[in-house]
Amino acid sequence: MNISGQWLLHFITRTIRRYLVGPEQRWVFERPSQDWTPQPIQRTSIYLHVPFCRHFCLYCPYTKVPYRESLIEPYTLAAIAEVNWWADAIGPAEITSIYIGGGTPTLALDSVARVLQLTRKRFRLTGDICIETNPADVNPEAIKRLHDMGVALVSLGVESFQPESLGVIGRDYKPIVAERALALLAESYFASINADLMFALPGQPVGDVIADLSLAARLGANQITAYPLFTFPYTSVGKYLRLSAVCMPDLRVRRMHYQAISAWCVEHGFSRVSVWGFKLDDIPRYSSVTRDGYIGVGPGAGSHLPDGFVLNTFDLDSWEQAVRERRAAIALRMPFTPKMSSWWWLYWRFYDTRIIEDDLDVVLGYEAHKARWWLRKMEKSGLVVHRGGNFELTESGAFWLHLAQNYFALNYVNTLWTRARQEPWPLAVAI
Repeated sequence: MNISGQWLLHFITRTIRRYLVGPEQRWVFERPSQDWTPQPIQRTSIYLHVPFCRHFCLYCPYTKVPYRESLIEPYTLAAIAEVNWWADAIGPAEITSIYIGGGTPTLALDSVARVLQLTRKRFRLTGDICIETNPADVNPEAIKRLHDMGVALVSLGVESFQPESLGVIGRDYKPIVAERALALLAESYFASINADLMFALPGQPVGDVIADLSLAARLGANQITAYPLFTFPYTSVGKYLRLSAVCMPDLRVRRMHYQAISAWCVEHGFSRVSVWGFKLDDIPRYSSVTRDGYIGVGPGAGSHLPDGFVLNTFDLDSWEQAVRERRAAIALRMPFTPKMSSWWWLYWRFYDTRIIEDDLDVVLGYEAHKARWWLRKMEKSGLVVHRGGNFELTESGAFWLHLAQNYFALNYVNTLWTRARQEPWPLAVAI
């Protein structure tokens, strides 16, 4: 994007922000004061970040460090200390779900089990435990450990069953590895098995995308999450371009692939549950992001609290030192005004692709008329349909929302995460 395009993007964003949430909301993440502590919380979720990877996928933006066995025990002790810090700060909250991501959580299942054991002691776990898995690490022993830990929902990072596509994204195993892993998970009695698949890869024909969907379903996936390359950039795209074959997906190709994915899912009984997620109707939804609130444990983990968003330091050593010293590992905080909290809720309901109309009045109050105005405009444009008391995104609406998220929201995630990777404890980051 050229300079004039960037200026226009920022101008539009600032205008929309001011209209929706007013001038009182500051769009700056700052280092929290030394005496800051989170307020008590009655009900929330937990995200546990396991940063270790044997191989770094070229498209992955998340906090990760090279796997070494010697790093696991210090990480585990630090994660335990952070769980205790949160429990002391917010009280024995009800935990409606636990999501375990990475990195590669399957490299440290004993560590995860110890953290979960403590979590059950310090909080009241009432929801499902979800975990990301890597094809190369799925075996009968790992599956037994997952069941022993009470994991109900699993996601397998397939990305593609085509060797050419695996090569483009830097995956160094043969497709049969992912096929065997998915089949093994499917026959192991988990409530939900999600397969992550990528589309609009360089040179990827739409027929390969459909073949991947069909094989994933045939092997037992009852949920599909499909997303394009570079959906989650954390730093300048130029750093990726050292791979001459890799580039941002063409809009026309992305649109064609997304339409084909949506049509295949409808034809085969998969209903849309997010802008890029589809599941069979009778299973619980696997989702990594659409929780109303959560606390983050681990380096680079974020927390959505009732009064704002906080972000842990990304640096593993700095995170471990902070929690060892019984300090908060939180590097940055952006408080929310009440208006911001309401519109943040609505943003994620758009991501869910379904908004209950009565909830607008409950959450937004006198601001609900603004949301209805936008939704009616979207309805006239064919992006939303109004049925049964719900506003639901159409296929076209889901695609364009996903694209807008790329160019607006993730642009600011990029700014924040790039700075957080450069400095363990930044003073401030404006977004």
